Amino acid sequence: MRFLRFVWKLFIMASVFGIGYIIGREHSFEEEEMWEEEAEKLDKPEDNASTGEESEVEFELEDPEATKVSLVGTFNDWNKTANPMKKENGIWKCTLNLKPGKYEYQFVVNDTDWVVDPKSDNNVKNKYEGKNSIIEVQ
Repeated sequence: MRFLRFVWKLFIMASVFGIGYIIGREHSFEEEEMWEEEAEKLDKPEDNASTGEESEVEFELEDPEATKVSLVGTFNDWNKTANPMKKENGIWKCTLNLKPGKYEYQFVVNDTDWVVDPKSDNNVKNKYEGKNSIIEVQ
């Protein structure tokens, strides 16, 4: 009898934990889908007004101690090697031609530290529990 009671308790516990695990995994999939939908909205031609002319946009980060800085964002698929910045008097600079629209971006300092733009108050939460800076090109 004790053995059957033990098996029954084991079955109940496995069911409860199994369902909790499944619900937790389902929630994380829903959250991932939500982030992907938001990213698709930013990439749509309506949002980025792909028919408009490009504007020259200058990005700057003041960090005299950095040895390497690059600009990443939705405009270059978050590629660290696509837009390296050049240092001029302790200020890292990069100029891009962007079409009208809304773009998320960050700076990557020394290939490891992802930093939001300290000069921009326009930020949005990202899926990594951090923030991305936002620039809107007219």
